[in-house]
Amino acid sequence: MKFFLVLVFVFTLSYADRDGGPYLGYGYGSSEYKSGGLYSSMKDEKAKAEYFYGGAYINKHLSVELGYVKLKDGGYKVNDTVSLNHTLYTVSTLAHYAFFDDIWDFYAKFGAGYAKSFGEQGFSFVYGAGTSVRFSELFSVKLAYDIYEFGFDESQNGSADYKQRIYYPYIGVEFQF
Repeated sequence: MKFFLVLVFVFTLSYADRDGGPYLGYGYGSSEYKSGGLYSSMKDEKAKAEYFYGGAYINKHLSVELGYVKLKDGGYKVNDTVSLNHTLYTVSTLAHYAFFDDIWDFYAKFGAGYAKSFGEQGFSFVYGAGTSVRFSELFSVKLAYDIYEFGFDESQNGSADYKQRIYYPYIGVEFQF
């Protein structure tokens, strides 16, 4: 499955509209974790996070993106001894709507991915929205809000017992080639 997703991404990059084309980006922000009832209380549900991503504009209104979210400073603290350090990998589609001759852009994001934490791993969803301002043909700054949703199977029966979410507002920089 991973090979198939990488293959789709590579073909997308090679057939991207040259008006659009590939891009790389970095985002930084503060995330908030909601355990969906897995923990009755937590010491700290907030953590700084970095977002590394790359993608390709298919045209002015559509792009695809691979992303990786890394939590900083050990992640979310359940108590003084236990921390949750989630790792998130995603493949997303973004629908764009540009204003003012492609200088200001609004977008909506939807995708799927892979979440990993404390030995548990599995499927996740990502959705979000954002806006970006293009300062040149190569550089833009964006403000975004993503939500990552995944389950935790405590009973080991193959279905999620707890629906967990990470809310992640961030500011990012993007370089388009």
